[in-house]
Amino acid sequence: MTRKIILTSLSFLVFSIVSYAQPQGGSIKGKVFDELNEGFPFVNVALYQNGNIRGGATTDFDGGFKISNISAGTYDLEIKFIGYQTYRLEGLIVKGGKLLPLSPINLKEATELLQEVEVVSYKVPLIDKDGGASGGTVTREDLARMPGRSAASIASTVGGVQSDANGNITSVRGSRDDATYYYIDGIKVRGSTNLPKSAIEEVSVMTGGVPANFGDATGGIISITTRGASRVYFGGIEAVSSGFASGEDVYGLDNYAFNLFEGTFSGPLLMKKDSNGKKTDPILGFFISGNYNNVLDPRPLAIDQYRLKPSVRDSLINDPLRATGLGFGAYYNTDFLSQDNFEKVKYRQNVDRTRASLAGKIDVNAGPNMNISFGASGAYSDRNTMPSNAMLWRNSLFNYNNLANYRDFDWRAYGKFTQRFQNVSEDGENSKGVKNAYYTVMVDYSKNYGWVEDQTHGDNYFNYGYIGDFQIAKTKSYGFTDYDGDGVLDYVQSGVNDDSISFNPSKLNNDMAAITSEYFNLYDNVAGNYENITQLLDGGALLNGMRPTDVYGLWRNVGYSYNTSSQSDNSQFRITAVGSADIGDHALSVGFEFEQRTDRYFAVSPVGLWTLMRQLANSHTDYGRGIDENTPSVSNFGSFQQIDFATLNTAPGEFSGDDAQSFFDYNLRNSLNMDPDGTDFINVDGLNPSEFSLDMFSADELLNSGNNYVSYYGYDHTGQKITDRPSFDDFFTKKDRYGNYTRPVGAFEPIYIAGYIMDKFAFDDLIFNVGVRVDRYDANQQVLKDDFSLYPTRKVSEVESINGQSVSHPTNIPSTATVYVNDIEDATTILGYREGNQWYSSEGVALNDIESVVPSGYVVPQPYLAEDVSVNDDVSSDAFEDYKPQINIMPRIAFSFPISDEALFFAHYDVLTKRPTTGTRLNPVDYFYLQTGNIGTVNNPSLLPEKTIDYELGFQQVLNTRSSLKISGFYREQRNQVALVNKIGAYPQTYSTWGNIDFGTIKGLTVAYDLRRSGNISMRTSYTLQFADGTGSNPYAAQNLIASDQPNLRTIYPYSYDQRHQIITALDYRYGSGSSYDGPRIGGKELLKNTGANLVANFASGMPYSRQQRITGAALISSPTPILQGEPFGSRKPWNFRADLQIDKNITLNFGSDDSKKKTANLNIYLLMTNVFNTLNITSVYRATGNAGDDGYLNAARFQTSIQTQNDEAAFRNYYAMKANNPYNYGVPRQIRLGLKLDF
Repeated sequence: MTRKIILTSLSFLVFSIVSYAQPQGGSIKGKVFDELNEGFPFVNVALYQNGNIRGGATTDFDGGFKISNISAGTYDLEIKFIGYQTYRLEGLIVKGGKLLPLSPINLKEATELLQEVEVVSYKVPLIDKDGGASGGTVTREDLARMPGRSAASIASTVGGVQSDANGNITSVRGSRDDATYYYIDGIKVRGSTNLPKSAIEEVSVMTGGVPANFGDATGGIISITTRGASRVYFGGIEAVSSGFASGEDVYGLDNYAFNLFEGTFSGPLLMKKDSNGKKTDPILGFFISGNYNNVLDPRPLAIDQYRLKPSVRDSLINDPLRATGLGFGAYYNTDFLSQDNFEKVKYRQNVDRTRASLAGKIDVNAGPNMNISFGASGAYSDRNTMPSNAMLWRNSLFNYNNLANYRDFDWRAYGKFTQRFQNVSEDGENSKGVKNAYYTVMVDYSKNYGWVEDQTHGDNYFNYGYIGDFQIAKTKSYGFTDYDGDGVLDYVQSGVNDDSISFNPSKLNNDMAAITSEYFNLYDNVAGNYENITQLLDGGALLNGMRPTDVYGLWRNVGYSYNTSSQSDNSQFRITAVGSADIGDHALSVGFEFEQRTDRYFAVSPVGLWTLMRQLANSHTDYGRGIDENTPSVSNFGSFQQIDFATLNTAPGEFSGDDAQSFFDYNLRNSLNMDPDGTDFINVDGLNPSEFSLDMFSADELLNSGNNYVSYYGYDHTGQKITDRPSFDDFFTKKDRYGNYTRPVGAFEPIYIAGYIMDKFAFDDLIFNVGVRVDRYDANQQVLKDDFSLYPTRKVSEVESINGQSVSHPTNIPSTATVYVNDIEDATTILGYREGNQWYSSEGVALNDIESVVPSGYVVPQPYLAEDVSVNDDVSSDAFEDYKPQINIMPRIAFSFPISDEALFFAHYDVLTKRPTTGTRLNPVDYFYLQTGNIGTVNNPSLLPEKTIDYELGFQQVLNTRSSLKISGFYREQRNQVALVNKIGAYPQTYSTWGNIDFGTIKGLTVAYDLRRSGNISMRTSYTLQFADGTGSNPYAAQNLIASDQPNLRTIYPYSYDQRHQIITALDYRYGSGSSYDGPRIGGKELLKNTGANLVANFASGMPYSRQQRITGAALISSPTPILQGEPFGSRKPWNFRADLQIDKNITLNFGSDDSKKKTANLNIYLLMTNVFNTLNITSVYRATGNAGDDGYLNAARFQTSIQTQNDEAAFRNYYAMKANNPYNYGVPRQIRLGLKLDF
């Protein structure tokens, strides 16, 4: 022992360590023994990754060591002491948040002065004794072999993660789809999780037992760790392709032309040098990876799909209409096509997608106990699509050229600082003191931009609805009357009429302009057809701001343009910090998190702007028809005296926001160099779109009494980003210099703060993980004091008399209850009370029906308004108050205890909360039009966080040296889930909003089998049995009830995504080389050397749906509301099966003949097939028939008369059959790709 202590100082000088950490890192714990099997103190332990030292420790007096806060990944552990063989443990797999206990390590004395190294390959334990989170982890080695490229596809291979037939994650253990969060390198992701596959080190999925350092999620956590820098230079390039498109043809393995290129490069940027100038250790290291991907059809269809032949489409543009035969009007020629006019296509039209992603890291070696690192990742996506598959489908037959263009750009960056404190002691006194202390501070910033717009017009808003130039000829109308009372008839002007309209088409929307052009060619007579706008509309022509009629209410017609242009700008700033230390047998961690979001959004419905401009221009002159009888002019009309009048101006003088003249008209006249106070008629439809801009309108004009043409927050009504923070009252009071209300709405800026403390401690192999997290969520906005009234009201405690008459209240009515009276403006009698959502009669009887509280002649109850408050007052902040920050305390307890070395029980109890994500932003527009009556669903800024209580009990058993079994039962209680609710009886009107009224339970069992490499095969498989029931599958589940003004009924039924049975298997079969090769040989050659296959299969029961009583024509764009048959979600869709396969072969390439200069590279060739068996999976069915391709409408007896009276019965039947056979009711077909990857 004396010898060991003497050598300690020399050993410490020779070898130093650098720590590397990130929040939520893992830990390694072990013990070193000498040749006498005694604890070996003061031994240096170092952890390496890619040749770079990532952390380390010095063994204590008993030989124990622990390295904490290690980034997830694969490492080598090296143990050194002078005079002893170096011990190297390779392939150590560290998982985020997990403690990895190592088997005892025995050092051997060196037999020679030359350095001796004992190399041992690490074997991952079959059972996890850590007792941490449930779920699974997939490492880079496994990722490389699996057929999925995205983190989501990898996560879906973990038991308890439900996915549909297309591989999309639908739920984690029965939670809603917004309850699971993604993290990339500790950054909470907003936007895309798209990363280069080569950049991913590990994907960790937590389905339960979420530790206290994670919050704001009630489903699961999917944490992605990216790779770090290397000590030596390395790189890789990869190309993947399924084929190439040339014109409309695709040549390759499938019809979808998937092509991806990816590259990776890493190494040192700056190295330390010794006294001889030789490079030693890196000071700066980097890692960078990026990819580019283009695909012709990212979501292929499994059944036949058709389109209108391009030649027929061209002919329809040249000849879109036909005369009705009635002497007026027109039919669309698209009503009369036969099946011969359509052709089968191999891929969806005009839906190509381009993606690019980039990830990088820079590690700074700032000292032996300090590490600084910086990282960033980003993704860009550009694709043509529509907001939903239903909208895509209705456009696909005739109108595939007119889709929306979606572009997203997400990026995130972080800086991280870690400081370690090492402990060296020559006695055992410190063994129970503070050890392995460190702290980490991380600052990150994320940005998410999004654009949605017509792929042709972009943000040129006035191009969207432009058909062409309409010239309107106007003439004055006259009548004979004795104007001056002299007994002689005069020829007196009576008004101004449209005389005729001519049209010159625009090429901006050529397919729509062709319809109006054709209409002008149908008839020879102007009279009855082309005299005025009314005749054009009756005849079937399109005006600016109009779109063609749907084909039989089934398909969007040729030229039907997209009608949205929007942009979003969301940011997130976070500071996280964690400090940890081992105190005795306890690993204590204390952490903090601060998050500030800033969300902005602006959207225009641009097509309708032409209709709005037509309404606003000339409005002060009665659209040029008004005559000012106070300003006659006299001339002669033959022998008669002719009396003409000037055009009426109802807003003479300087412009004011209160004028009858619109702000748009005023600005337009200025723009056209016309007299802004003039009355000359402006023909809006005769102007070019470039003449207009959004800043010509006032905010109120674009908000249009609740029929909004714009939606915005964080921008003004013209789409300009605002830099200040307008108050709530500013929306109702702020005006510009003309007196127009500006209606500013600030950005949504919620604040989230959390703190937590965790303790991980072990007694031998018994491990406990306990913690508590405290979250504080502040929506940082105002909320209604009483969501049943827009105005301050009087409470029981404030009402002692009414109209001079004293009143008494029932004794059971709370003093805080609102009083309701017989007349809001002249109250004389109390009719009832309300406390929260509970209504009472005037006698204090609890009511389920508020009819008795509603005065005669009124629609809703009349609250007794506060003193000096009138129903004529503007909405103001008097009825609002600041959001009360919600504080949630969430205990987390997890533990595991072994029965033996090969079996253990584990359990956990967790309380989880999540901020509301639906309808939570304060929108003053809602309250402004709640007063005027024109509203939809009103956001509820006072929503509470959603809550889940999670229980789990499980058992793990080693079956043999290479396999294990894990059984876990889980139970979840969901509370305060967000749902649509009705505020029946609210003043000034009943409205729908969001409330925390949904609840549910999830019960389930997961059985997982893990077979480690046994010969050629390894396998992970799991079976999950789950019952997910509740009152609402999502916040919109009660939409139909709310629309019919039904009360807020809560009934338990299966969730729409409830998947009772799911079997997931990840199977890998591969051959080695040399002595480990046992495959077929030809001529002594190893035919399948370094060749393998990886199969990921998912077999799942169908999800539920609700049957309906009668056939309703579900394939129609606007289908009738169905009537429920039986219980909600009482029927089930068929089971689904999907298997993805990757077959690959590694080839080692050698370069150079001189051994000192010899280089090697690895070439991996692989074939990837998704849905390898081309299974036709049904994902949706029609509720009346239970069939995926037929809703029953065409054969239903009660619809035959309606079908027979269509313009062309045969065409209608053909169109309907094609529409009902919806390919989006099925999963995706087989896709095949060939890949080459070169690592050097």
